[in-house]
Amino acid sequence: MMTVRKRVKKASPILTMAAGMVEDASTHFIGSDSKFKHTFEARLDQITADPEQPRKAFDQKALDELAATMTEHGQLQPILVRKNPLGNPKWVIVAGERRWRAAGHAQWPTILAIEFDGDSEVASLIENLQRVDLSPHEEARGLKRLLETRGLSQAEAAETLGKTKGEISATLRLLSLGEDCLIRLSEHGVPKNVLVELARITDDNLRNTLIDQAENGKLTVKEVRYARERPEMVVSPILKPPRYSNSLSLKALEKISSRLVSFRAQRSKISANERDKLLALRTEIDETLARLPIDEENTSS
Repeated sequence: MMTVRKRVKKASPILTMAAGMVEDASTHFIGSDSKFKHTFEARLDQITADPEQPRKAFDQKALDELAATMTEHGQLQPILVRKNPLGNPKWVIVAGERRWRAAGHAQWPTILAIEFDGDSEVASLIENLQRVDLSPHEEARGLKRLLETRGLSQAEAAETLGKTKGEISATLRLLSLGEDCLIRLSEHGVPKNVLVELARITDDNLRNTLIDQAENGKLTVKEVRYARERPEMVVSPILKPPRYSNSLSLKALEKISSRLVSFRAQRSKISANERDKLLALRTEIDETLARLPIDEENTSS
């Protein structure tokens, strides 16, 4: 009896490819337990910004550039929204306010969005705090709100935001300058590292003197640290901490002398605090002269 072999039908390459595409696509579907839903097009006039988010200032030039990029390349990343409990507008932004503003500038009627069902407040705060262009005031205020809203410790906040505990502590310390002062200094473009050093000063008079210098753009981290270590040497506006601690030039000494002459000519009285600082300066000069012998080889330097 002749054995009949059953032919094995080869899989269709088209069906195989299609099956692979379905399997690949299925791995990208959002699961039922996800805090995110599917993307959808939301009307811009049905979206509003979150009034509680820390970021308040938006650079118009940067928004114009983003609008141009979105016009040319499209929207590459959806914004996150949550339902507005007030009902109108329908959506409140959780993350992506710059993209929403840029879309409005480009006169788009809609924008790609995803509804977020998780803790929208924490998500919004974290998204904003991870930006590099927040002002020191916005960053400090947002961080404080995150800690207060969810009862996080500084160590937990550091882990959540991918920062060190020292960075978190330094940012929160900025609030000791007072909100009005911090806003004013931020608007003057005072760097964050200078603000952190100012916040470490506990003497109100010394801090106020240095804040005045910072607002005029005449303060560095080195000068703030010097002032904190030697507050008696800071007499504003006639004296500033020396820029070089290892040498004294004739020019620097002449400048101090000239400022003292000018100060004396313009004032009829001095305060007790100014007198104390001048006496401290005189003491330093006397001790320097007493301790250091004259260098006979460099008498002209």
